[in-house]
Amino acid sequence: MGKRRIASTELAVGTVMAWDAYDEKGRLLLRKGLVIASNSQVDGLIERGLFTEANPERKAAPVSEEPSAVSSIMEARHRLERLCGSNSRTDDFTYQITCIRALVAEACRLSPDAAVGTLLLARHGRYSIRHSLDVAVVSHIVGVALEMPEPDLSSAVAAALTMNFSILELQDVLQAQKEPLTEEQREVIKGHPGASEAQLRERGVKDELWLQTVLAHHEAIDGSGYGQGKKGAEIPLSAQLVSLADVYCARISSREYRKALSSNSALKALFLDQGKRVRDGLASQFIKAIGVFPAGTPVRLENGEIAVVVQRGEKANAPRVCSIIGPRGMPLTAPIRRDTSMPTCGVREVMTWADVGAPPSMQILWGKVAAIH
Repeated sequence: MGKRRIASTELAVGTVMAWDAYDEKGRLLLRKGLVIASNSQVDGLIERGLFTEANPERKAAPVSEEPSAVSSIMEARHRLERLCGSNSRTDDFTYQITCIRALVAEACRLSPDAAVGTLLLARHGRYSIRHSLDVAVVSHIVGVALEMPEPDLSSAVAAALTMNFSILELQDVLQAQKEPLTEEQREVIKGHPGASEAQLRERGVKDELWLQTVLAHHEAIDGSGYGQGKKGAEIPLSAQLVSLADVYCARISSREYRKALSSNSALKALFLDQGKRVRDGLASQFIKAIGVFPAGTPVRLENGEIAVVVQRGEKANAPRVCSIIGPRGMPLTAPIRRDTSMPTCGVREVMTWADVGAPPSMQILWGKVAAIH
C-alpha cells in the first residue's frame, strides 16, 4: 500500500483529521475525525513524520461513524494499557501520552457529560488504567473551567495519566485485597510519587510541570501530605487539581473492603477537606465544574422512579435526568426524561450503582456521542 507524508501545513491546533494517520512503521497514531488538541501535539507529529495512504480517495468510502466521546475514552484506555506494558524508553513515550491526552480532550469536547458519565457507567477493564483515565477526564474538565492556560492544562492531564506509573500492578492488587495494607505496601505507596517521576524521566519525559505535578500530587497545603513535604504555594496548581481529581475518583470506586461513596458524598468530603489539601476555593470550583450531581449518578426521584443524571440543569440542585426504573421497581422499556425542578420529580436521594444494579447503555442515555465503535 502506498503512503504519503502529511505536510506540516496540513496540521494545526483545531484541525479535524481528514484521514487515518500512521507513523513510518505503519502504526495507527490518529484516527480520522479526531481533533488536534495542542501545539505540542503538532510538534510531535511533525517530528515523527505522519503518513496517510497515498490515494485514499480511490478506495471505497468506509461507512461513516459519528464521533463518540465514549469511544475516544475507550481508545485512550486501550492505548494507555498497551503503553504501560511496553518498555519504550525514548521520546516516543512522551508522544504516545500526547496522543492519549488528545483523545481525552476530544471526548470532553464532544460531550463533557458523557465523558464524566464513564466514571460511573463504564467500570470494566483494569482498575489502575481506568482510574488514571478517570482522573485525566476530571482534571481536563475542571482545568478548562478554571481557564488553566496551555501548556499547563496539557501537563496536568499528562500527569494524571501517569501519576501512578510505578504502582499500577500494586493498585490492581489493592483493588481486590480484603486485608489491611502491609507495612511494605504502605512504604511503596508513600514513595510512589518520586518513583513514578523517576521512571517518567527514564522514559524521556522532559516537561518539568508534568514531572513536578506527578511528584507533588499527594502533597497538601498544610504540609500533611507526602512526597517531598511541600506545603502552601510550593505545590503547583496543577498538582492540587490532580490531587482533588485523584481523591474524588478513588472515593466513587468500590474496593473489596469497602463500598463506593455516592458521587455527591465524595464531593462533600472534598469540600470539607479542602482547607488542608488545596488552596482556598479550589474544591468549590471543582464541584461547580463537575456538578453537584455529576453525570452518571443514579438518583431516586420523589415519584419513586430511579433515574440517571445526564446533564446539569439551570439550577445546581435540579439536574436533567432520565428515569430507567419505575416506582414499583420494574425497568422502563425506554428512558424517560424528567424535569427535577418539578416537585413531583425532584431528587429525593442519591444512590450508587451497587444499590441499583447494572447501569443502562450509555448510548441509550446520550445517543450516538456515547456509542462504542
